[in-house]
Formats: sequence, C-alpha cells, structure tokens
Amino acid sequence: MFLMKTFIKIIFSLFLLQSALFAAGKPYSQVEFDKLIKEGKPIVLHVHAKWCYTCAAQDPVLNSLMKSPEFKNFTFFNVDFDTSKDLLKTLKVSRQSAIIVFKQGKEQGRSLGDTKESSIKELLKKGS
Repeated sequence: MFLMKTFIKIIFSLFLLQSALFAAGKPYSQVEFDKLIKEGKPIVLHVHAKWCYTCAAQDPVLNSLMKSPEFKNFTFFNVDFDTSKDLLKTLKVSRQSAIIVFKQGKEQGRSLGDTKESSIKELLKKGS
C-alpha cells in the first residue's frame, strides 16, 4: 500500500512538473503586455493551470504554432490561472484553458478548452 501511494505521488508530481516546464509562452508581464498593446502587436494569452489536463493538452499545440513562421511576430504569454485573479477578472476569464488573441490593441477572439490544432490555428490567424 505504501509503495502504491508513493508511486501515485511521483506520477502526480511528474505531471505537474511537465505541465510547468512545457507551458506555452513566457510568463505574463503586465508591463510588456501594455507595451505590446500600445504598439498594436499580435498577442496570445494562454490561461494555464499546472493541474489542468486540458491546458497540458493545449501546450504542445501552442508550442508548435509558436515556432511556425506564420506566427513568428506574435508574443505568447502564459497566464497562471491560480495566481492572476485580478487580471482574469479584468479579462472576464472564469476558467483555465482559455486562449485569447489580441491585435491592434483589441481582443480579436478567444476559445475555452479547445485542444485541436486546426481550430487553435484559425483563432490565432485573427491576430495576423
């Protein structure tokens, strides 16, 4: 029984670690976000939680799209769902796994819980 509990703890810890290590985008910075908004640059916010399986499924998709030449001028931010409550309230986001796209200082689109590359790519194109 002790070995089983230890094994479960290790597996859960590894999941949390991989989720934190491979989260798409750089950590959110209000100063940098405000600067990019003023400049009208394309921005993607990924509202992410370490414990969220959907967020973990979105990470490889977003990481792949980040490397695509089509989105090379985009800035991708990872917004921590558990520690960014004021920002989430301002953005009217109540759940993790949200992806929000900005361009020319305005929100262009958002999705919640989407893990399909094709539809996430279409969402990101709204910022092009």
